[in-house]
Order: sequence, then C-alpha cells, then structure tokens
Amino acid sequence: MKNYFYDGTFNGILTLLNSLLQNSAPKNFEVFSVSNRNQANLFDEYEIVNTDNEVAKHIWILLRGNSSIGTDQVYKSFLANEDEKFVLSLLLKIANNKELSKKEYIQIEKNAQKIDREKNRILSYLRYNAQLNNSTTLYIQSKYKVEFLLTKTIRQLYAHHEEWQIVNSYQNHCIQFNDNKFTSKKVNPREKEMSTSIEMNAFKLAV
Repeated sequence: MKNYFYDGTFNGILTLLNSLLQNSAPKNFEVFSVSNRNQANLFDEYEIVNTDNEVAKHIWILLRGNSSIGTDQVYKSFLANEDEKFVLSLLLKIANNKELSKKEYIQIEKNAQKIDREKNRILSYLRYNAQLNNSTTLYIQSKYKVEFLLTKTIRQLYAHHEEWQIVNSYQNHCIQFNDNKFTSKKVNPREKEMSTSIEMNAFKLAV
C-alpha cells in the first residue's frame, strides 16, 4: 500500500493526478491531506506531493477536454468533502477516457446538489443582508468549501471595494481579494485578517 499526501487543495489533487498519470498509479493506494497524516499507516510506503499550480492548470484543461460529464460536477464533489480517493479515482478515469459507473454518476449528482443548495443559501443571505454595506469581511459557517464558488458573485456585489474577504469559520479558511487578484489560505479562527474591517455576525448554513 502506498500513501500519498497533499496539501488539501483541489490544485493539490490535480498535481497528484499528474504524478499518477506520469508514473502509473499503483493498484493499492490511499490519499490523505497532510493535516490528516495521523490516519495513515506509518509502515506503508508514502510520497508527499507538492502542489504545482501550473501543472494543475494543465491537467484541468486536459480533463475538461476528455470528460463526458462536467468536470465542474466532480469539483463540487471535492468541495462537498467527498473522500479524496473517490475524487481522484473519478479524475483518473476521466483523464484516461474511461466511462464512469452509474453509481459514480449518482454520487457526483448528489454532491453537486448539496453544493448548489448551500451556495444558493449563502447568496440569498448576502444579497438581502443590509450589513453588507458596513463590512468588507463576510463570515460564513459551512462544512462545505462553497466559498470557492462565491467569488464571482461577491466581486460583482463588492464592485465598489478594492479589497474584501470571505472567511469560512467552520473550515478556518479565507479567500481574500486585493490588488485585483484572489488569495486562498488557512486562518487562525481568532486572527483578524483585515484590521479595518467590521466583523459581521457569523451565520450558520447547512449542517
């Protein structure tokens, strides 16, 4: 058994996929975020895969050209905290032009529906909450990584702001927008990312 460790990001998964395609995926392997390395068997062979954003971009373009099912739906499975090995197995099949099973299609659809519902709930709150005018920091609490799907809409809502951020306090994750670009990073739940921002009351979404 071989264990692969990655940084927990989707670009990390794509970088790992490239490694498996280049070196032939072993028959038996497991995938772990480095933050969950204690779950792995210490006696197994292991490899730490460092994320390469350029490689990830190349692989994503390849997948979108091969897929008979929207790769965006597989991405939503990742955002829905689906098992990393399951997500990677889907991407391996797509990269190799193999058909997905009916069971896999059903699971992908379920995950996509969960993420779409969660995204819509958040956007409904943001569009109708008057507090948006008083803060450049949006606090959400969601077990899903939906903040990655909010950036386009939030950028439109915040067109008059040069910088803002979305903090998912459940995930301890933050997406910042400044200098006309996005930055994604883990945060300390007590850390103030922008000292000039006014903190909004956290609200709880799908559990």
